[in-house]
Amino acid sequence: MWTSTADRLALLEAEWRTPSPRSHLFPLVARYHATVQAEPAYHRLDDQTWADLNGDDLFALLDGTVSRVGQQCLYHRLRSPLADEAALQDFDQAARLMADAAPRGQALLALRRLTSTQAYYLPDILTGDALPALPWTAAAPALVLLLLATVVGGFWQPALWLVSGGLVVLHSVLHFWYQGRISVGVRPMLQLGSLYRTGRDLARLQLPLAALRGLPEALGRLGSIVNKVAFLQANEVVQSDLAMLPWLFLQYLKMVLLLDFIVYHSCRRQIEQHFGAIRAVYEAVGYVDCAVAVAGFRARHPHCTPQFTTDAGLRLAGAYNPLVPGCVPNDLTVSNDSSVLLTGSNMSGKTTFMRAIGLSTLLAQTIATCPATAYAAPFRRVVSSINLADSLTEGKSYYFAEAETILGFVRAAEVGVGGYLFILDELFKGTNTVERIAATQAVLTYLQTRSLVVASTHDGELGQLLAPAFTEYHFSETVTETDWFFDYLLKPGPLRTRNAIRLLARAGFPDAIVQQALALSRTLDEAGA
Repeated sequence: MWTSTADRLALLEAEWRTPSPRSHLFPLVARYHATVQAEPAYHRLDDQTWADLNGDDLFALLDGTVSRVGQQCLYHRLRSPLADEAALQDFDQAARLMADAAPRGQALLALRRLTSTQAYYLPDILTGDALPALPWTAAAPALVLLLLATVVGGFWQPALWLVSGGLVVLHSVLHFWYQGRISVGVRPMLQLGSLYRTGRDLARLQLPLAALRGLPEALGRLGSIVNKVAFLQANEVVQSDLAMLPWLFLQYLKMVLLLDFIVYHSCRRQIEQHFGAIRAVYEAVGYVDCAVAVAGFRARHPHCTPQFTTDAGLRLAGAYNPLVPGCVPNDLTVSNDSSVLLTGSNMSGKTTFMRAIGLSTLLAQTIATCPATAYAAPFRRVVSSINLADSLTEGKSYYFAEAETILGFVRAAEVGVGGYLFILDELFKGTNTVERIAATQAVLTYLQTRSLVVASTHDGELGQLLAPAFTEYHFSETVTETDWFFDYLLKPGPLRTRNAIRLLARAGFPDAIVQQALALSRTLDEAGA
């Protein structure tokens, strides 16, 4: 059914304002990130930290993109923090521009060309060496010339037509033998036409964005490939749009003259020569789509623009975790040469707040947008240890897996002085109390001299052992005879109350167990005193 431009724009605007939940094919969404993540960069968020910060959920929350290219660029952006204030300011201006309905509407219409799932494979041709060099493709023109020569020569020497017949058989075998491999090789090229037209439409908008300045030149170099790629798509187009007889004739012509071989070889060579232009168009399109998505996120969520400082501290006001509905905001100010130690019972809000700190730092350095009312900090690489698991398939215990992870943090801190935010949740909980406290104290002290550390613990002894380098804060709950509740507010100082055993009583444990636990707890306190 025909839909007017105004109707299409209305649908796109409605989706931008209230994005529908999507099921994400993350192996495809992450394809661009996987292609370029080995390139030099200030930082790439590792898999552990991405999982700790609920990265897939964060991406889904932010994903108001229109195109598959935009999705892939947004995913890559979230996993590639910058230490470039000018670049982040440019992106902030792009997001502000996309908050304006007029340029946003035109961008939305352009970006909708790239909604096919085939566009997920475009990153395969961004490095210049991804397309396979298939046997016989380079020799195809010579084989075709030989066939034509034998056909023409047969009018004088009919015996040559036997050679022609043999060559037709050879061409047929080659055509069907390599048809599947050519189709796989062609797949990342199939959306080049849509990418070209999207980039062309965006260039015509003349948006005042630094990321689009080189777009016209890149489009000029890309245009020469687009028509050839269209020929390789003829299989699908002809089957669906033309009568069967012309389609069969075209297939026979392609088979006899090895046209797929010749065009594929030519496209492969041109992509090797112009992959930089393809990447420039791809990234320009993705940049605009990311700005559209971030503008939508800003319209739906309280936020601030980050302030980057040269001081080593951190100032957060009204910081919240956008992945937690109704999350209680909190303030935190960390002075230079200081770090944070959090205490509190399970479910009191420690881990949610730690994630809020990590997300504010990450989003500040990726999309220039913080889920807070104020953010001021220097550039930092975010790494975490929150949800580690046993590596049973590798024969490693929880403790050993954690020890290896923390050793990696120590090594990183040694070469990146002052440049890290370490988020560490209850270190070494896989071992006994005495050695856990001793090891945690040693590791946190070592890391704190080199970076900002936000750590949580249930071991109250650590507060005194780490003072004054660590400032203590806590979360607490209120337990009554009939109920318990959490206020999720960050409070200064160590936790002074204990409610774990009282919560056992509220959970319905037998009174004998509760009383015995209380009695032993008092005995241990007296022995410790």
